[in-house]
Order: sequence, then structure tokens, then C-alpha cells
Amino acid sequence: MRSLKTRGLSKEVDVFFGTENGGNVFPGATRPYGMVKMGVDIIGSASGNAYSGYANDGFITGISMMHESGTGGAPQYGVVGQLPLVGDIDVGIDNAQQRFANISDEAHVGLYKTHLANGVNVTFAAADRSGVYEYDFPTGSTPNIVINATHHLTAPARPWWTQYFVNGSVEASQDLKSYSGHSAIRGGWGEQGPWTIYFYGEFETAADRVISFLNTTSTEGPLDVSSANQDEAAGLIFRFTSGASVKSRVGISFISVEQAEQNLRNDFEGHNSYDAAHVARETQDLWNDEVFNKVQVSNENSTLVELIYTALYGTHLLPSNRTGENPKWDTGEPYYDDWFTIWDTFRSTLPLFNILQVERASELVRSLIDIYRHDGYMPDGRSANQNGRTQGGSNSDIVLGDAFVKNITGINWEDGYAAMVKNAEVTPPYFYDSFSSDASTKEGRGGLSDWKSLGYISRNFNRSVTRTVEYSYDDFALSVVAEGLGHLDDHNKYLKRSTGWQHLWNSNATVANKDYQGFIQPKNGDGNWATSNYNPVSCGGCYWSDDEYEGSPVEYGWAVPHDVSTLIKFIGDNETVIKRLDDMFKLYGEGYADIGNEPSFLTPYLYNFVNAQHRTTETLRYIVNNKFSIGPKALPGNSDAGAMQSWLFFALIGIYPISSTTTYLLSAPFFEKITMTVGNGKQLEIFTENLSQENYHVQSVEVNGEAWNKNWVTHDDIITNGGSIKFVLGSEPVQWETGPEPPSPGHYDLGLI
Repeated sequence: MRSLKTRGLSKEVDVFFGTENGGNVFPGATRPYGMVKMGVDIIGSASGNAYSGYANDGFITGISMMHESGTGGAPQYGVVGQLPLVGDIDVGIDNAQQRFANISDEAHVGLYKTHLANGVNVTFAAADRSGVYEYDFPTGSTPNIVINATHHLTAPARPWWTQYFVNGSVEASQDLKSYSGHSAIRGGWGEQGPWTIYFYGEFETAADRVISFLNTTSTEGPLDVSSANQDEAAGLIFRFTSGASVKSRVGISFISVEQAEQNLRNDFEGHNSYDAAHVARETQDLWNDEVFNKVQVSNENSTLVELIYTALYGTHLLPSNRTGENPKWDTGEPYYDDWFTIWDTFRSTLPLFNILQVERASELVRSLIDIYRHDGYMPDGRSANQNGRTQGGSNSDIVLGDAFVKNITGINWEDGYAAMVKNAEVTPPYFYDSFSSDASTKEGRGGLSDWKSLGYISRNFNRSVTRTVEYSYDDFALSVVAEGLGHLDDHNKYLKRSTGWQHLWNSNATVANKDYQGFIQPKNGDGNWATSNYNPVSCGGCYWSDDEYEGSPVEYGWAVPHDVSTLIKFIGDNETVIKRLDDMFKLYGEGYADIGNEPSFLTPYLYNFVNAQHRTTETLRYIVNNKFSIGPKALPGNSDAGAMQSWLFFALIGIYPISSTTTYLLSAPFFEKITMTVGNGKQLEIFTENLSQENYHVQSVEVNGEAWNKNWVTHDDIITNGGSIKFVLGSEPVQWETGPEPPSPGHYDLGLI
């Protein structure tokens, strides 16, 4: 892999990290938050859907300009591509596109190289809104580049969520040196309506011939082709001089063909180059300057170094920066798309941006608010310029809450507050979803009538436990912003509503063979417990029509980070809290929690709330060492647009955020020294003393040079003006934290205990 020269810290990144085993990470060429994500598109893989376009087996159908990373559900995009073919192609592309196995790939940040079974070597690199292809064809062969306007990723394993071609066209220039066109696609996991992408491509040298194809019919002569038939392929074949190397550049736009060409010109201004290596060097410099150089580590363990920079890389692939590329409304605001999904990223990914990428963080929040202004609601999931799916709560509320308490600047907070209030108060228009037809899943809060009248979501609605727990957290975030803006009546109203989860705590619920009781349990609309198909340690299918989404009741019972103090009172005492937390992971107990799904992200840190920080550290060491690794199978589940990587990053540096609060929980770093550029250019230094494989238990802590007896710090302590944390480590746990437990700013006594 080192044969492709890399620059700076980008050399530490393995772009194939998490691409297999359900991680679905995108390994192609892209820039931070890049609109263009160039990658191979594979079908026929034994693993089923190629969610990011990539799979390690199967057949290549194209190398296209747009993808997402780390997603489940169904693939999105895979549009605007090229496919190199060899020989006299005189049949339709339907018969030709599956002939060539993707047999070996080599890649680094910004540059990707694949060798196809037909003997063609392909190297490609992505700029901001364009990309460059280099093809080396076998000596004596006849090179062809296929432009298929109908090309897109499909979901053979989940056809109900597949994408469909709507219409498209492609036209070659008279000199056979360039082409342009559009593709309109619908469908995907978010069940998007039709959307259109425009493209403009050019070759370094003109083709000798152009052949048009429509389904299985090929014709030489016409320079344009179009189709509105989802069952046929339509495009052009550019044929070049025998044995030639072919180079091409392509720009894309959601606005027009003219804008696609302008995007290409802008990206290549100052170097009219078809050199993929040159573009890749620019891309690596961007990654180094904007991301990797902000985190410096001192450690001789090359595996850990690879792990932390690869985690940073995967965290910065989405959302996609499409500022100036919004086809739906004119705006001076930033525009970001591909929020896939905030349900996954609000816990650790967006809080990470509020530390390392404060300007981006401001842009992201401004984009969410602008989407509310024009589309009516902030999204929970969004792709192809359309709000998509809401799995649980309206968790954009928590994104805004976190930005607010961390003083992210440049945001119109009155408009942001209005967007949050709309989520909390206005039932979204009904959007039929065959997987969850009870209430809208597109945006806002489904089942809001229950929330406002009962204080919880009843079993009359799907995902009632998930919605109840998450609406509680959402309303806490809203209460925080309300208080900060001086809306004190609203603050009290939403703080009280943030207790809704307490209505679902059944103190008599039990699990077999356990000497503790009390769990979250769904309720009916009449206030009685819903007992059918209820098991505290199982969520059944854990999907759209179940009570809980991607987590069991015992997992969701811990997912109230704004009011852990009340949860502890429900449980009874600190000893029982520790016993129950021990059962969440295999290190000490049953392993009820799945760190591969986001509801349990905070759970291993909750020992801190009973001043048992050593258990937090032990559990995190166990999870990192047993659930994560390096290489393609590195992740325990979907990357979920970088959520898994951001969780890993925080585990490695020894702090973890509680979103919409200023609190960071302390664990223990994996590195001797970490220097981070945080906030507006400040420095955070994290040191360890006596770190070794055996010495990871905290003996003492200093914050900003002063002895520290709390297992938590605040944003102001270490981020606002920078700061330092020193961990002295040893081989045995000690009770070093004698100060107050982490705060529960959402504490509100409903009198249910």
C-alpha cells in the first residue's frame, strides 16, 4: 500500500478501514466533507448490497463521482461514472458491464488505483466538485470509455429501498473531446423523490469514434442519447487510439451542465492538469491542514497511530459540503447534505466538530436552520436535497443544543430556537412509510400528540420506547437553548417535558436470574404497562415497527444523559448501578449492550456517575481491544457516517462529551501525549505518566496544572481557552475521584420515585 506516495499525517490512514463486515466505509477519493466521492461501484458481491459502492468481490459496473460512507439501509448515489472496456464493443452495455472483476485495489487518502480483470489500470483522484481519471490500457488493445447516463447504485438485497433511474441524457461535443448531460434518480433508503445531477466531462485527447447505445442497440453516428426508461441503459462509448493511455476530468453540479463545467474549471484553475497524483497531493494537503494536523500524538505503537488518524478520517467524510449547489432555493447560508443520519451522529460526531472544527460546526448548524426555513423542518436524515428518515427523535435539537452551550458563533439563534420549537410542537405532515405507517418518519416527531398529552409515546405508535427516551433528551436540549435566550417559561416547560422517560420506568420489571429489578417498559395509551412481547433484554426485531430501535429496553434505560441522577435513584444505590453496568458488557457480565449501535455509546462511561471511574477505564479498554481493530473488518457495526469512528476517537484520547451539556467524562488515554488544536486555535494537551499495557488505571489527575478530584471536566476547563489534562496511571485501581459526580442538568423530580 505504501507504493502510492503520501504526504504528512495522511500516510497514517487506512482508507479500507471498516469497509467490510458491515462497516460500509467509503474507501474512494474525496476531500473533507467532499461533495465528490469518487469510487468503484460493485455488483454481485457475496456480502450483498455494496452500500458505499465498494465491495471486496464482485464485478465493477463503473467508477462514479458520488457516494455516501458508512451507511446501512440501502445504497445512495453511484451516479456520473465512467467504465473502461477493451475491444470492439458492439453490444449494449447491459451485456458488457459485468465482465470485469474488480481484482485488486490500492489506495491512500485522495488517490485510488484499481486493476481490472480486463487488464486496464485505473487511477483516480477527487477535487472539490470534480475528479480526474487516468486509464492505462493493455498494449495493442482498443480502449473504450463508457458513459452510462442511467448508472446508479441499486439494493438487490433490499429492493424496496433501491434507487431507480427516472431520465437522463448524454451528448458528445463535435470534436469528440468532451461530453455533458444529466441523470435523474429517485428512491433509496430515504425514499427520495426524483433529483437531478448534471455533469460535464472532457478528455485530454479527442476520441476517434463515438458510439451511442440504448439498451442492447449500439449505433455509430449520433452524438447524443436520452432515455426515460428505468429498464434500459443509455449512453455513449468513446473509442480511442489502440493501446493509448486515456485521461479524463469530470465536473458535477446539482444546478446545471454549465455549473458542472464551471466547477471543473474552478477546481483546476492554475494547473490545467489531468494528473491524478497532482490532485491527490492537493487533497492530502487539505486533509492534513484541516483535520490531521490538529491532532498530534506521541506514541511508538504504530497500530494506535493508524487507528486514531483513520478514525479522524472516517469522521470527516460526511455531511457533504454543497454550499452554492442547492437547486431548491437561493441562499447566502452554507448548505450541507447527506446527513446520514443525525440519529447516529449527534452523540459524538457533531460534538467532535465543536472541538476541532468550530467554523465547520457553525456552518453545519446554519445549514440545518436554513433547511428548516425553506423545507419546514430540520432533518434527522437527509440525502439528495431532501429530508429522509427519522429513526427516533428530532435529534437536530441536540445538535443545536450542543453548539449553543459550546458557544459556536455565527448562528441566528432565534431562528434556530424556532426550528427546535417547531419540532417540539408541530406534528409533521403524514408521510407514508410501509415499514412504519403509524406516523410520519420523514421529519419532526411522529406520535407528537401522545407526547404532548400523555408525557410519553404509547404503544399506539411504533418505536414508542425509543421515541419517548429521545424526545426527552430533545426537549432537554430545547430547554437549554430557551434558558440561554431568556425564554424562561419555555425553559421550565421543556425541562419538565424532558422527564417523559420516567413515565416508562417500571420499578417491578424483572429479568430472569437477576437480583435487581426496574427497567424501561412500553405503556399503552391508557397508562397500563404493555406486557405482550416485552423482555427488558430484547428488542425483538429492533426495527421500525418494534418498541425499540437498534437497542433493547435495558440499553435505552441508560440513554438519559441529561438526568442520570434520577436514573440512579430509580435503580436504588451506587452498588446496584455498578452491578447493572457490569452486565452491559462481556468484560464482567452478560453483554446486554451492543457498542455497534449508538444507543449504548455513553453506557461504558456511566460508572463515572457513581465515582467508579476505574470501571469506565477497564470497560473501554475491553471494548477497544476486543470490538475494534485495524483493516477492512475493523468496526463492530456500520460506521454510520463516522459515528463509530468518532466514538473510537474519544475512547483513545480519554475524554467523552455529553451532547448539549458542557461536560466531558474522563477515562484514560491510549497515548503518552496528545496535542490538539481546539476551538479558535487554542491548544489542549493530554499527558499520561507511567502508561503501559498494564498501567491504565488512573491514580491521579491534574487539570491545567492543578490537582483534580473529579472524573469530569467542562468545555471551559479545557476547550474554550485550551488547557491541559495530566493522567498519572498505574496497574491497580484507586479511589482517586473524591469530588462531586458529573452533573445532571436535566434533573427534574416528577415524584415518581
